[in-house]
Amino acid sequence: MGWLLGLTLLAPLAAFVGAAGTRLGVWDWHFGYDVLTQTIGFGLSLLGLLAAVVALVMARGALRRSGPVALLALLVALTSFGFYWMERSRAVRSDAKADVTTNIADPPGFGGIILAQRRDSGGTIPRRIAGQQDGCANPGSVPRQVAPETASAALQEAGFTPLGRGVGRADGTHTSFWFGFTHDAAIRIRPGQTDVRVVSREDRDDRGEACRLLNKIVEGLQPTP
Repeated sequence: MGWLLGLTLLAPLAAFVGAAGTRLGVWDWHFGYDVLTQTIGFGLSLLGLLAAVVALVMARGALRRSGPVALLALLVALTSFGFYWMERSRAVRSDAKADVTTNIADPPGFGGIILAQRRDSGGTIPRRIAGQQDGCANPGSVPRQVAPETASAALQEAGFTPLGRGVGRADGTHTSFWFGFTHDAAIRIRPGQTDVRVVSREDRDDRGEACRLLNKIVEGLQPTP
Protein backbone atom coordinates (compact mmCIF):
# COMPACT_ATOMS: atom_id res chain seq x y z
CA MET A 1 0.00 0.00 0.00
CA GLY A 2 2.84 2.35 0.80
CA TRP A 3 4.27 2.08 -2.71
CA LEU A 4 0.93 3.19 -4.16
CA LEU A 5 1.02 6.29 -1.96
CA GLY A 6 4.57 6.84 -3.18
CA LEU A 7 3.38 6.83 -6.79
CA THR A 8 0.91 9.64 -6.04
CA LEU A 9 3.78 11.74 -4.67
CA LEU A 10 5.81 11.58 -7.89
CA ALA A 11 3.86 14.34 -9.66
CA PRO A 12 4.36 17.03 -6.97
CA LEU A 13 7.95 15.82 -6.63
CA ALA A 14 8.53 16.42 -10.35
CA ALA A 15 7.17 19.97 -10.02
CA PHE A 16 9.36 20.65 -6.99
CA VAL A 17 12.49 19.28 -8.64
CA GLY A 18 11.75 21.21 -11.82
CA ALA A 19 11.29 24.48 -9.92
CA ALA A 20 14.27 23.98 -7.61
CA GLY A 21 16.60 23.09 -10.46
CA THR A 22 15.47 26.11 -12.45
CA ARG A 23 15.95 28.54 -9.57
CA LEU A 24 19.39 27.06 -8.77
CA GLY A 25 20.49 27.28 -12.39
CA VAL A 26 20.92 23.52 -12.83
CA TRP A 27 18.85 23.71 -16.03
CA ASP A 28 16.89 26.35 -17.91
CA TRP A 29 13.15 26.96 -17.60
CA HIS A 30 12.44 25.13 -20.84
CA PHE A 31 13.51 21.85 -19.21
CA GLY A 32 12.44 22.62 -15.64
CA TYR A 33 8.99 23.95 -16.50
CA ASP A 34 8.02 22.61 -19.91
CA VAL A 35 9.57 19.14 -19.66
CA LEU A 36 9.82 18.16 -15.98
CA THR A 37 6.75 19.98 -14.65
CA GLN A 38 4.21 20.33 -17.44
CA THR A 39 4.95 17.17 -19.46
CA ILE A 40 6.44 14.58 -17.09
CA GLY A 41 4.59 15.92 -14.05
CA PHE A 42 1.21 15.78 -15.79
CA GLY A 43 1.85 12.20 -16.88
CA LEU A 44 2.81 11.26 -13.32
CA SER A 45 -0.38 12.88 -12.02
CA LEU A 46 -2.39 10.50 -14.22
CA LEU A 47 -0.34 7.61 -12.87
CA GLY A 48 -1.04 8.86 -9.36
CA LEU A 49 -4.78 8.82 -10.00
CA LEU A 50 -4.55 5.21 -11.17
CA ALA A 51 -2.48 4.30 -8.09
CA ALA A 52 -5.05 5.94 -5.79
CA VAL A 53 -7.88 3.95 -7.37
CA VAL A 54 -5.92 0.72 -6.95
CA ALA A 55 -5.22 1.64 -3.31
CA LEU A 56 -8.93 2.19 -2.66
CA VAL A 57 -9.78 -1.19 -4.19
CA MET A 58 -7.10 -2.95 -2.15
CA ALA A 59 -8.27 -1.24 1.06
CA ARG A 60 -11.85 -2.50 0.78
CA GLY A 61 -11.06 -5.62 2.76
CA ALA A 62 -9.01 -3.89 5.45
CA LEU A 63 -10.46 -0.42 5.94
CA ARG A 64 -9.15 0.06 9.47
CA ARG A 65 -5.57 -0.79 8.53
CA SER A 66 -5.31 0.43 4.96
CA GLY A 67 -8.19 2.90 4.66
CA PRO A 68 -6.32 6.02 5.92
CA VAL A 69 -3.40 5.40 3.56
CA ALA A 70 -5.75 4.87 0.63
CA LEU A 71 -7.66 8.07 1.40
CA LEU A 72 -4.40 10.02 1.71
CA ALA A 73 -3.27 8.64 -1.64
CA LEU A 74 -6.58 9.73 -3.19
CA LEU A 75 -6.27 13.23 -1.71
CA VAL A 76 -2.72 13.69 -2.98
CA ALA A 77 -3.61 12.33 -6.41
CA LEU A 78 -6.69 14.53 -6.83
CA THR A 79 -4.81 17.62 -5.66
CA SER A 80 -1.92 17.00 -8.04
CA PHE A 81 -4.14 16.22 -11.02
CA GLY A 82 -6.35 19.23 -10.27
CA PHE A 83 -3.33 21.53 -10.25
CA TYR A 84 -2.05 20.24 -13.58
CA TRP A 85 -5.51 20.26 -15.15
CA MET A 86 -6.06 23.86 -14.07
CA GLU A 87 -2.70 24.95 -15.48
CA ARG A 88 -3.28 23.23 -18.80
CA SER A 89 -6.82 24.61 -19.03
CA ARG A 90 -5.55 28.14 -18.44
CA ALA A 91 -3.08 27.69 -21.27
CA VAL A 92 -5.81 26.50 -23.65
CA ARG A 93 -8.24 29.30 -22.77
CA SER A 94 -5.72 32.13 -22.68
CA ASP A 95 -4.82 33.96 -25.90
CA ALA A 96 -3.07 36.69 -23.93
CA LYS A 97 0.32 37.69 -25.21
CA ALA A 98 3.07 38.24 -22.69
CA ASP A 99 3.22 41.91 -23.75
CA VAL A 100 0.20 43.91 -22.56
CA THR A 101 -0.44 47.61 -22.20
CA THR A 102 -3.17 50.11 -21.39
CA ASN A 103 -2.30 52.09 -24.53
CA ILE A 104 -2.16 49.84 -27.57
CA ALA A 105 -1.61 52.70 -30.02
CA ASP A 106 1.33 54.13 -28.08
CA PRO A 107 2.69 51.70 -25.44
CA PRO A 108 5.31 52.92 -22.98
CA GLY A 109 8.94 52.06 -23.60
CA PHE A 110 11.35 50.68 -21.01
CA GLY A 111 14.15 52.48 -19.23
CA GLY A 112 17.83 51.70 -19.62
CA ILE A 113 18.12 49.50 -16.51
CA ILE A 114 15.43 47.06 -17.64
CA LEU A 115 16.64 47.04 -21.24
CA ALA A 116 20.15 46.19 -20.04
CA GLN A 117 18.84 43.40 -17.80
CA ARG A 118 16.76 41.95 -20.62
CA ARG A 119 19.76 42.06 -22.93
CA ASP A 120 22.04 40.36 -20.37
CA SER A 121 19.50 37.63 -19.63
CA GLY A 122 18.82 36.92 -23.29
CA GLY A 123 15.31 38.36 -23.14
CA THR A 124 13.91 39.91 -26.28
CA ILE A 125 14.23 43.68 -26.34
CA PRO A 126 10.61 44.83 -26.84
CA ARG A 127 10.02 47.33 -29.59
CA ARG A 128 7.99 50.37 -28.64
CA ILE A 129 5.25 49.42 -31.09
CA ALA A 130 4.93 45.83 -29.83
CA GLY A 131 2.23 46.37 -27.20
CA GLN A 132 -0.56 43.82 -27.53
CA GLN A 133 -3.83 43.27 -25.72
CA ASP A 134 -5.05 39.97 -27.16
CA GLY A 135 -7.14 38.11 -24.63
CA CYS A 136 -6.56 40.65 -21.88
CA ALA A 137 -9.37 42.91 -20.70
CA ASN A 138 -7.91 46.38 -21.26
CA PRO A 139 -8.52 48.60 -18.21
CA GLY A 140 -7.51 51.63 -20.26
CA SER A 141 -5.15 54.43 -19.38
CA VAL A 142 -5.40 55.99 -15.94
CA PRO A 143 -7.00 59.41 -16.67
CA ARG A 144 -4.76 61.42 -14.39
CA GLN A 145 -1.15 62.40 -13.92
CA VAL A 146 0.21 60.50 -10.95
CA ALA A 147 3.36 61.34 -9.01
CA PRO A 148 6.42 59.12 -9.62
CA GLU A 149 6.22 58.10 -5.95
CA THR A 150 2.64 56.92 -6.49
CA ALA A 151 3.74 54.92 -9.52
CA SER A 152 6.54 53.22 -7.53
CA ALA A 153 4.12 52.44 -4.71
CA ALA A 154 1.69 50.85 -7.20
CA LEU A 155 4.51 48.68 -8.53
CA GLN A 156 5.41 47.53 -5.03
CA GLU A 157 1.78 46.74 -4.17
CA ALA A 158 1.60 44.58 -7.31
CA GLY A 159 4.68 42.62 -6.20
CA PHE A 160 7.26 44.41 -8.34
CA THR A 161 10.68 45.64 -7.30
CA PRO A 162 11.04 49.29 -8.42
CA LEU A 163 14.13 49.85 -10.57
CA GLY A 164 14.24 53.60 -10.53
CA ARG A 165 11.87 56.42 -11.19
CA GLY A 166 12.15 59.87 -12.67
CA VAL A 167 10.19 62.68 -14.17
CA GLY A 168 7.37 61.09 -16.10
CA ARG A 169 8.12 57.40 -15.48
CA ALA A 170 8.69 54.48 -13.12
CA ASP A 171 9.96 50.98 -13.90
CA GLY A 172 10.00 47.70 -12.02
CA THR A 173 10.49 43.97 -12.31
CA HIS A 174 8.50 41.03 -10.88
CA THR A 175 10.00 37.58 -10.28
CA SER A 176 7.82 34.53 -9.61
CA PHE A 177 8.56 32.41 -6.57
CA TRP A 178 8.84 28.90 -7.98
CA PHE A 179 10.53 29.19 -11.38
CA GLY A 180 11.85 32.74 -11.24
CA PHE A 181 9.86 33.89 -14.28
CA THR A 182 10.31 37.62 -14.76
CA HIS A 183 7.90 40.34 -15.87
CA ASP A 184 9.05 43.91 -16.49
CA ALA A 185 6.75 46.89 -16.05
CA ALA A 186 6.95 50.46 -17.31
CA ILE A 187 4.71 53.28 -16.12
CA ARG A 188 4.67 56.43 -18.26
CA ILE A 189 3.27 59.59 -16.71
CA ARG A 190 1.90 62.41 -18.83
CA PRO A 191 -0.35 65.39 -18.10
CA GLY A 192 -3.84 63.96 -17.62
CA GLN A 193 -2.88 60.38 -18.44
CA THR A 194 -0.77 57.51 -17.06
CA ASP A 195 -0.04 54.38 -19.11
CA VAL A 196 1.26 50.98 -18.04
CA ARG A 197 2.99 48.18 -19.89
CA VAL A 198 3.97 44.70 -18.65
CA VAL A 199 6.16 42.32 -20.66
CA SER A 200 7.39 38.83 -19.84
CA ARG A 201 11.15 38.37 -20.07
CA GLU A 202 10.78 34.74 -21.21
CA ASP A 203 9.42 33.86 -24.63
CA ARG A 204 6.56 31.67 -23.41
CA ASP A 205 2.83 31.46 -22.78
CA ASP A 206 2.67 33.01 -19.31
CA ARG A 207 -0.93 31.85 -18.68
CA GLY A 208 -2.18 35.45 -18.62
CA GLU A 209 0.13 36.49 -15.77
CA ALA A 210 1.19 39.68 -17.57
CA CYS A 211 -2.46 40.67 -17.84
CA ARG A 212 -3.12 40.02 -14.15
CA LEU A 213 -0.05 42.02 -13.12
CA LEU A 214 -1.06 44.90 -15.40
CA ASN A 215 -4.47 45.10 -13.79
CA LYS A 216 -2.95 45.06 -10.30
CA ILE A 217 -0.74 48.02 -11.18
CA VAL A 218 -3.62 49.97 -12.71
CA GLU A 219 -5.70 49.27 -9.62
CA GLY A 220 -2.94 50.73 -7.46
CA LEU A 221 -2.83 53.87 -9.59
CA GLN A 222 -6.49 54.70 -9.03
CA PRO A 223 -7.23 57.64 -6.69
CA THR A 224 -8.09 56.62 -3.16
CA PRO A 225 -11.70 57.50 -2.20
